[in-house]
Amino acid sequence: MSRIILVAMLLAVTVVGCNRFPDNGLQIVANLPPDDNCVVGSDQDTRLLRGRYDVSYRNPASEPGDYFIAPLLESYLISNGLEFQGEQNNLQVDNFDITVFLPDGTVPALPEGLPNPYRVSTSAVLQANEAGSVTQEVAAAVGIPGTYQTALYEAAQAAGFASVLLEVRAGGTTFGGFSQRSAPFRWPIDFCEGCLNNCFADADELENSCLPGQDIWIYCQP
Repeated sequence: MSRIILVAMLLAVTVVGCNRFPDNGLQIVANLPPDDNCVVGSDQDTRLLRGRYDVSYRNPASEPGDYFIAPLLESYLISNGLEFQGEQNNLQVDNFDITVFLPDGTVPALPEGLPNPYRVSTSAVLQANEAGSVTQEVAAAVGIPGTYQTALYEAAQAAGFASVLLEVRAGGTTFGGFSQRSAPFRWPIDFCEGCLNNCFADADELENSCLPGQDIWIYCQP
């Protein structure tokens, strides 16, 4: 069982090339929220039905905050280890290819310099399985960079929507050198203005808010 503590993460965004057919050996089955200790574990039961992105929140640099994701990954790759050779089917997932859609399935037009789709970095290793079993792991990454927030919000509003849909594909390489790319996992995110701003909350609750400005995580900015 793996646990991830959500702290500041570096983001690498690159333009994504053409799609390939998905590999059924790797799948994304959920997007997990952190617990009250800001920890995400592959064995946790808590799930969110959809995301929320408060466009009024500003990070300590007075900029729009990133929207973070923590996909629950599953590997169905079967062990092929030998006595004289290390396991070849352990799988390291090191990136997510992300495309942002509007709710009607169209791709919003974004300003130059904001590629869509784009790729973000992550890191998680899924152990190979015995036949008929599955390995689960959590990988954390930036789902929407803060630099995209205003453009996506305005594009959604212009089309008459208040949300976007993230299509996420996990990618990685087995220890034997074979690439894997998951089928798409789709995550809806609703925009709001100040819906998570709560200056009446207890100081401890605000201090322990793991990801202020997204999902269920409050903040206070008078």
